[in-house]
Amino acid sequence: MNQNLHIPNSTLGQFVDFIWVAKLDSINIQSTQHAPLFTELIFNYGDTFSVEGENVEESTSKYQKQIISGLKTSPFTTTAQGVYGSVGIILKPYCYGVLLNKFGTNSMNVISEVLHEHVFFPERPNFIEAEKYLLKLFKGYEFDSDLIKFEQHISSEILQKGAQHGFGLSLSISQKSFIQKFKKHYLLTPSQYAKLKQVHCAIGLMKQNVNQNVLNAGLDAGFYDQAHFTKVFKKFCGVTPKQFLKENF
Repeated sequence: MNQNLHIPNSTLGQFVDFIWVAKLDSINIQSTQHAPLFTELIFNYGDTFSVEGENVEESTSKYQKQIISGLKTSPFTTTAQGVYGSVGIILKPYCYGVLLNKFGTNSMNVISEVLHEHVFFPERPNFIEAEKYLLKLFKGYEFDSDLIKFEQHISSEILQKGAQHGFGLSLSISQKSFIQKFKKHYLLTPSQYAKLKQVHCAIGLMKQNVNQNVLNAGLDAGFYDQAHFTKVFKKFCGVTPKQFLKENF
């Protein structure tokens, strides 16, 4: 498979982690992945390509298909058949809410054409030119101070049990209003998002030391005990931590 990865400049990097391009003359796969910690925007220029799971929107025209896939609390399935040709954009978790109103509009169709012309079609992708247009998707967006505070809090406290406790005291709005605002951008509640981050933290710890007891990884990621770790992990990943470790590392 012909693949390219590109990490954008710091300005676009506030929203986008990386851009990927993949091409293959023929493919026939169906794969299941655990709940992601990112939003993904996919432009498909090949044959069949679909994503099935929570928080997925699709828009199809005659020549291409757009898919936006947000945060989830359970595994999702990707299917690709025939000629494979796609450009994908891995975005920060909150970007689903930023892009949803523009999804399927003419501005998104323009982005699709630009990506095809400058990134997908050429032998040497011109990512710099594509970045100029991608930035337009976020024109006028202002970072929300409450969301920034929560992201900073949960990132610093993720390894602590009850990481969310006390956060509400720093808000200028009610807890209910904050949860509504959070779900608009992240699609999950703050509590669900914290658990998703803990699961990914545990996966990272297991990857660093595949020989350690999986329970230790769960406890180090902030879960209360083995039962709590296994229950939450299985919900987001579809398998127990031991099964996940055996299948992936």
